[in-house]
Amino acid sequence: MEWEEEREKKRGHGWIWILAAALMGLAAVGGMMLFWNNQFSLELVLEGQEEVLLEYGDSYQEQGAHPVFFGSKMLRGGITPDIAVDIQNEINPERLGCYRVTYCAEFHGYRASAQRVVRVVDTVCPVIELVPGPDQLPGPGEHYKEDGFRASDNFDGDITDRVVRTEMEGKILYTVADSSGNSCSAERLLPGYDPIGPEITLEGDAKMVIPAGCFFQEPGYHAWDSRDGDMTDQVEIEGEVLWYKPGSYPIFYNATDSSGNISTVVRCVEVTGKPRPEVSEPEGKVIYLTFDDGPGPYTGALLDVLDKYDVKATFFVVNSGYDDVLREIVRRGHSIGIHTMSHAYNDIYASPEAYFGDLFGMRQRIMDITGVDTTLMRFPGGSSNTISCPNPGIMTLLTEAVQDAGFQYFDWNVDSNDAGGAKTANKVRENIISGVLGNRVSVVLQHDIHAYSVEAVEGVIRWGLDNGYTFLPLCENSPGFHHGVRN
Repeated sequence: MEWEEEREKKRGHGWIWILAAALMGLAAVGGMMLFWNNQFSLELVLEGQEEVLLEYGDSYQEQGAHPVFFGSKMLRGGITPDIAVDIQNEINPERLGCYRVTYCAEFHGYRASAQRVVRVVDTVCPVIELVPGPDQLPGPGEHYKEDGFRASDNFDGDITDRVVRTEMEGKILYTVADSSGNSCSAERLLPGYDPIGPEITLEGDAKMVIPAGCFFQEPGYHAWDSRDGDMTDQVEIEGEVLWYKPGSYPIFYNATDSSGNISTVVRCVEVTGKPRPEVSEPEGKVIYLTFDDGPGPYTGALLDVLDKYDVKATFFVVNSGYDDVLREIVRRGHSIGIHTMSHAYNDIYASPEAYFGDLFGMRQRIMDITGVDTTLMRFPGGSSNTISCPNPGIMTLLTEAVQDAGFQYFDWNVDSNDAGGAKTANKVRENIISGVLGNRVSVVLQHDIHAYSVEAVEGVIRWGLDNGYTFLPLCENSPGFHHGVRN
């Protein structure tokens, strides 16, 4: 009875409060009719979501609701009266299903209610436990003997009888689903089963770029297998890098483990060629004096004759040991080019590797002695030689390869024959002059290792100057007078 008296007391106070608010509103709008025409209502506003998913077995956490009292003309924004909200629910977190929470409130004869939907669900996947088995494979013709498994679910309990077992190559797959549709799987690898191939790791870059003429050096690689261990020495390499020919060359690294798994990685090597210089034809009548196979004991005297007439020539040198003379050739302003290190035809034309090894060796020697990094060169025997015929096609390959590598090779269109039948200075001079007469531009072949050939030079120079010829040294833009390749 005391509770009812207290309720009536609060209700009376509430009406007094509403009446006061209404009178204040009447004062603002200027008429009593506004209060009497006002329609009131009570609503309940839910805290949180109208629908809640509750995981099976979890405790429900009530979020509550609060009342709002509205008027159609006055209190349109609503006020929150200090009243209790009655909450009723029958949620059972241990039972799946849909539940409703009901909220009720009363304020001075106005009643309101609201509902919240709570769904108890099961979204937890079941669990499969495998019993460990012996570390051995079944014998020939035998099936694997199952060692055991268990399946459990937080809602369904023991569901081992629902497990689907599927035998596959090297493994067994176990799958199960609970009554809510949640599923899981487990996999048993049979002892000794090895589905993974070796891992191959490349040293260096997987994509490499090298200039033509630069020997390809394998950067290295490693191979490791989870079962066989280090397999580096079992890697097989397929593919070849033609380091002297521009192009893209894939190299395949293959490894096969004891289980038959094959792994392959690829390295791509790009060989780039250098652009060839544009040939510039000299003006007027020009003679290029060139000397092979030196320097030698007569080269110093030859340099003095050239100085006497201020004539510059070109020397295609070998590794003859006259280092001081090599320096003098450069110091006096002559061109220097590569002929060969050894001049041993069978050795240098044995392979592209052999030729380029000789070529780079002599280039480095010239660089070390004179400081000149020359790209001028002449093939021993010329590009038309047949001495290289024991290696078919070698000159066809080399004449392109040296240019791709940035070298300029020079043949000749006037032969003094000083390495053949011409054994006197007069004969050498006659051969040169007769050869030059037929050309506007001449590249003359001589050898400064022959005294009689060196003695012929002064007569050639005098004749040339008297007949309007200019003597020039070769440079990278000079005409090469390439012979027809015969191998």
